[in-house]
Amino acid sequence: MSSVLKVDAIQTTAGAAPNAGTLGFSSGHVVQYIPATYATFSTRFQTTSASYGTSGYSLTITPKSATNLILISYHLSAYVSSATHYIYSIVHKSTTNATLAQTENAVGLGAWSTLSCSASDVAGTTSPITYTIYGKASGGTGYLGWSGGGYVSPSQNFNSFHLMEINT
Repeated sequence: MSSVLKVDAIQTTAGAAPNAGTLGFSSGHVVQYIPATYATFSTRFQTTSASYGTSGYSLTITPKSATNLILISYHLSAYVSSATHYIYSIVHKSTTNATLAQTENAVGLGAWSTLSCSASDVAGTTSPITYTIYGKASGGTGYLGWSGGGYVSPSQNFNSFHLMEINT
């Protein structure tokens, strides 16, 4: 036998709307998790530009609280055609129209490798936020994402991108 609980509203004893803390969820708990899918990485990003441009790798999250943290994590196959140059990546936040300096990373060597980043950002809003990975090359041709043959759904071929909202 199953039961259904239906209510019109939940309030604290003071009559206010509850938040995660007053409902017993202490800070540090994951509120929501947004992973990339196969489709996110189905096209490889390629650039010869020394200025940041969008890779097309984007995820959108709608925070439950403006004060919560958004954890941003990505791991990308990366390559630059010259052993003396680098491929760079950084994350752009739509609601501030700015890049997040703490997410910048680079790799070189003229061989395929992994470019990784883990960073946090205060949501600052409860409206949808789109985080997009941008890339640039210091010379030669730089690539992010798909690393060659064997790229068949649901494989992400060594690429991942995740957002997690953490209750503060």
